[in-house]
Amino acid sequence: MRRGMSAIWGLVTPLIVYYVGYHVVYMVLGMLLAGGGLFFLLEAGSPIVNGIAMLGGCIALFPMIEEEREAQWREKRRREATEAQGESEARKDTGGSVPVLRYLALAVFAVASTVFFNALVSLSGLAEQSAAFQETVKRQYSASIGMGLLLYAGISPVVEEIVFRFLLYNRLRRTAGRAAYGVFVSAFLFGVYHGNAVQAVYAFALGVLIACAYFYFDSFFAPVLFHGIGNAAIFLGSMIPEMRGILFSPVMVWVFGLITAAGVLWAQARVRK
Repeated sequence: MRRGMSAIWGLVTPLIVYYVGYHVVYMVLGMLLAGGGLFFLLEAGSPIVNGIAMLGGCIALFPMIEEEREAQWREKRRREATEAQGESEARKDTGGSVPVLRYLALAVFAVASTVFFNALVSLSGLAEQSAAFQETVKRQYSASIGMGLLLYAGISPVVEEIVFRFLLYNRLRRTAGRAAYGVFVSAFLFGVYHGNAVQAVYAFALGVLIACAYFYFDSFFAPVLFHGIGNAAIFLGSMIPEMRGILFSPVMVWVFGLITAAGVLWAQARVRK
């Protein structure tokens, strides 16, 4: 029982540390802004404050990030020493030497799947029924295009991928000995993290695909690229009517749906462990 509780604590610790760091920085910023007569920025400039707080939460995770980096290095050494040469080479082919074309394909898939799942949410009518989701959307799109891209296509993907894929996914798969376990549980936690039912479903589906990309490419750049490109497509599509007309046209949604379905079948075949 004690070992079980210790394992659970070890898995949830990154989330706890991140949340504590995030809220401490947010409160400090609030006090500084209020003291300087700039308290209104907590509302009007909340995306900026949120981005700074996210970075603060990530900084609090630095010791765990270093620990995970060393654990992955040891795993790689053991894998190279114990696997058959053919299996080892196959694994290396999906790692750091991945051709640029594979990353381009990943970027296309990221846009396709993100837009497709976003379209499904819109068609379902769930978004209109969730006050929490509507409030989140209002806050997110209060930022300028430049600031929004910095936060949603830069800071947010890096920080969230560190928490949910680099730390949680790797801890989960290592504890269970199965990549699939890490994929689905980290995606579930990623959905819960978003705080409302609409985004929870949407984030879970994308979280599964992002973790699968991480597993296949064996590079942290892959989930960050997927997350950042997907967020950028949705944000720009919402801010620029002409772009939204293209991305969410019936023809493109069907095309993106087919690409997403093909990617899901690929992921199912790849993540067998």
